[in-house]
Amino acid sequence: MLKKAIIAIIVIGILVGGGLALRQASNESKQGKNEVTVTAKAERQTIEEAIDESGFVEPVISTDVRSEISGKIARILVEQGDEVAQGTPLMELDRVTLENDLIQAQRNNQSDLLRLEQAKRDYERLRDLHEKKFAQEKEFLDAETNYKLAEIQIEVSEARLKNAKENLDKTVIRAPQAGVISDLNVNEGQVIIGATSVNEGTKLMVIHDLSSLYVRLEINELDIAKIEEGMPAEVTFDSVPDLKFDGVVSEIHPFAFNQSNLRVFRIEVTFDTKGVMVRPGISADIRIVTDRVEDAVTVSLSAVFADEDERYVYVVEEAKEEGVKKRPVEIGISDTKWVEIREGLTEGETVSLVRPTGNSLKSKAG
Repeated sequence: MLKKAIIAIIVIGILVGGGLALRQASNESKQGKNEVTVTAKAERQTIEEAIDESGFVEPVISTDVRSEISGKIARILVEQGDEVAQGTPLMELDRVTLENDLIQAQRNNQSDLLRLEQAKRDYERLRDLHEKKFAQEKEFLDAETNYKLAEIQIEVSEARLKNAKENLDKTVIRAPQAGVISDLNVNEGQVIIGATSVNEGTKLMVIHDLSSLYVRLEINELDIAKIEEGMPAEVTFDSVPDLKFDGVVSEIHPFAFNQSNLRVFRIEVTFDTKGVMVRPGISADIRIVTDRVEDAVTVSLSAVFADEDERYVYVVEEAKEEGVKKRPVEIGISDTKWVEIREGLTEGETVSLVRPTGNSLKSKAG
């Protein structure tokens, strides 16, 4: 929105400048000089109508890093701003308690294996005896039950052993994606809470994927109809003049909101950095070309005047003594300097950049 205000100031400046030139021409007319001295020729060129706005760069993908288990931070292996690959170790939690848990789980599992083997031998022995009528029914059924319970217990102990191993592995917290480290706000020795289904846990840091970025813009309601998703956009930076990227309008929010007494729509322009480091938060300038005409007849914006709905120019006659003619024109697209003339003017004709007065203006419009 700031750029539009600047453009408006420029246009006002042009009009004010035109007013000064007009007074100069009026003074010269009083001195008997009827010719128009501020002129320009109609030119053929390519003209583009564009929307220029500014915003701040943000990563498309950012991931909060959290631990799956609670514990005390033993070592932090990265620093703010480090670039990491997926799977890179970021920090380690204290392992002592979990190592003891693993040892105990291994011992319990070994004991349960021995009990299972004993229960199996007892069951097989009593089964054979029962088939030969040398063992009572109750003895056989008790042996069978003990065997099944031992099988269940070994499943439980193996699950606990597996969980103990996994928890020990989780003491090394790794990067879930490639990117750059930010918001690293924890310290060694700090006790953190692990993420669960009911508790999101302690936020350790954020990893930003800087390969794909976006800029969020606010577009005036008068311009939003000119923009469509998929339109190309040019991304530049005041702080890095030589850096330029090709972007695309990736999202147009459906609802307007108030901003400085204007109704605006939020859009997002996405671009790939192609391996070039662009830091999130940097200011970016976005240019979205909404229309383009090649080989158009154009004149300076200051050459076109308006009375209500009519647009016209003052064409300077080749013979200076004939003065100028007011001629209606049909205009097309414009940029900050030029305007397209669709009808009423041809290439090479000379027009006045100020509104003529006095003897130089012919009373009959051409």
